[in-house]
Amino acid sequence: MVREHGEVRPRVGVSACLLGEPVRYDGGHKRQPWSEALGGAVEWVRVCPEVELGLGVPRETIQLEARGDDVALVAT
Repeated sequence: MVREHGEVRPRVGVSACLLGEPVRYDGGHKRQPWSEALGGAVEWVRVCPEVELGLGVPRETIQLEARGDDVALVAT
């Protein structure tokens, strides 16, 4: 993204919950102070893989488990 004076801000992918969006399994967030400190220097690309998969908020906790040669997504 280009700033007002023609400066280019690098695009940085980051978990949406770290930017304060309430997308965690419990409906909360994990806002980090560095996100505001760096916010003027970069363009954040907000990502939440769980929400993008169609999982709701709030939702059950999940984890990946090895099952033989496969990997399964399991509610915990």
